Amino acid sequence: MPQITLEHSTHFDATDWRALALEIHRLCVDVVGATLPACKTRIVRCENLIIANGAPDQAMVHCDLRILSGRTQEQKTALGEAVQAALLAGLAPYDGSSQISVEIGNLDRDNYRKTATGG
Repeated sequence: MPQITLEHSTHFDATDWRALALEIHRLCVDVVGATLPACKTRIVRCENLIIANGAPDQAMVHCDLRILSGRTQEQKTALGEAVQAALLAGLAPYDGSSQISVEIGNLDRDNYRKTATGG
C-alpha cells in the first residue's frame, strides 16, 4: 500500500513520469501516513484509447490510487486534490484537449496481502 497506477495517452510521453511518481509517493506519506517503502507505482502508456468523439488530439492521464481502508474521507479528499495538483504541475505541456483525473479507493485491510523480502 499504496498501489498506484498512472495511465497516460501518448500525448504526454515527454513527462518525467519517474519524478511525478516519486512526488505522488511523497504525498501519500505526508497526507495519509503511508510508509515510503510501501508505495508502488505502475506507469501505463496507452496507445490505443478512444476519448470523447475519438479525435486523435484528445489526451488523458488517470491516476488510480488505492490505499488501505481506515483513512477518513477528509484524508482521501486531501490526497486526491494534492495528487491532482501534482499531475497538473508535472505533466509535459500539451496544447490539445485533455482530461486529467484521480480516483482514491480503498484496499480492504482484511483482504489485502503483501510479502516483502530483502533489504
